[in-house]
Amino acid sequence: AVVSTQSTGGKAASKADSVSYQMLARIGWSLALTVQILLCQFGLGGFINSLLSWKGWLVLSRLTYSVYLIHLGLIGLILVQTRHAFFLEPDFEFAIYYLGIVVLSYLAAVVLYVCVEQPVALLESITYRKR
Repeated sequence: AVVSTQSTGGKAASKADSVSYQMLARIGWSLALTVQILLCQFGLGGFINSLLSWKGWLVLSRLTYSVYLIHLGLIGLILVQTRHAFFLEPDFEFAIYYLGIVVLSYLAAVVLYVCVEQPVALLESITYRKR
């Protein structure tokens, strides 16, 4: 991969620039994330800390594993049911498939959570409650 010509004023990046970028990009990104995590941990994260601490993530986190289990079967089912060849050329069609799979996966995950996970958790809490 070559460094973008936009960041170098339209000129092609030199070999040294390209090698330096490839060598330091991942390290720089991981160090930036580490600093952000530490800032959030000590309460200095600002907007990022409040965004990552949003209570809405709790709902999505409870559904994520179910979505992971469901989505592949759902993709297979949708692709088998299509009546034409599936190409990635029309971006709009791909976006519709993607959004449809995401929405259906989360809806199925909600049903799975309500019908399976929540009753099992309730039974577990009744069975193993402290006396």
